[in-house]
Amino acid sequence: MSGPAKGKGDLDTIVLKHASGATAEIYLFGATLTSYKTPDGAERIFVSPGAIFDGKKAIRGGVPLVFPQFGQPDKAMAQHGVARISTWSVEKVEDSAEASTALLTLSDSPETREKWNHSFKLEYLVTLTAVSLTMKLKATNTGDAPFSFNFLLHTYLKVPEISTTSISGLTGRTYIDKVADSAKKVEETPLVTLPSFVDRIYVGTAAGPKDVAVLGVEGKPLFAVVNEASLGKDQQAVDVVVWNPYEGASPGDLPPPAYKEFVCVEPGLVNAFHGLPPSQSAELTQKLFPFA
Repeated sequence: MSGPAKGKGDLDTIVLKHASGATAEIYLFGATLTSYKTPDGAERIFVSPGAIFDGKKAIRGGVPLVFPQFGQPDKAMAQHGVARISTWSVEKVEDSAEASTALLTLSDSPETREKWNHSFKLEYLVTLTAVSLTMKLKATNTGDAPFSFNFLLHTYLKVPEISTTSISGLTGRTYIDKVADSAKKVEETPLVTLPSFVDRIYVGTAAGPKDVAVLGVEGKPLFAVVNEASLGKDQQAVDVVVWNPYEGASPGDLPPPAYKEFVCVEPGLVNAFHGLPPSQSAELTQKLFPFA
């Protein structure tokens, strides 16, 4: 049965347990999903062995939630915003034959307004089934004035070996290569490989779902990934960030050789800031289908 539990650092968590044997773990701090196991017991999400669970520093790995900024264009605010370093509330946890779900929420507070002076509500719905994990992040402007924002699901997918991992579905996309002074390039290869430090924003082009696949040795499928975004009633072209720092760019809480065990495939609205009028909502969804 799904419900509350305790995680590392004695932090509060929600553990989802589906009847199929699939499980997921979400920390209330940051609403960070740190585990997704398929019914065979295989872990599909990477968390750094150096991750710090102190309720202050963002958890390195899992699926951190990025809002309202990507990176740190506003130096007065924490990198990637306030969502991943705030403690969320649990609205509901439910089990059914089809799915186990958890809904967590975060609203503006004196602490968030000190860094970003806007009224908002975030809702994070995690849905676990026998064959998939779906994460939906919804942002609503609860204030009287419009605001500009980014958001992103910073998903760390667990892979056998980064040097043999590739990603399909991004051919023809313009990308911003942050390793090459943010030069704009066009992806001409059918498979994106990661032989060294990669940090790219693949810019969304057409509104609607964007499907990508993560592949292993000799093209063995590891994940099918469906990414979607919307503003109000309008579907948006979703950006996809691909990241692995290798050893040279690994932060202190990602000790080598941990970089070998993951690839980040992150849906978002991050190529530019997006405006959200009062009472309007934006949604970002990622659905993971792991392969055996």
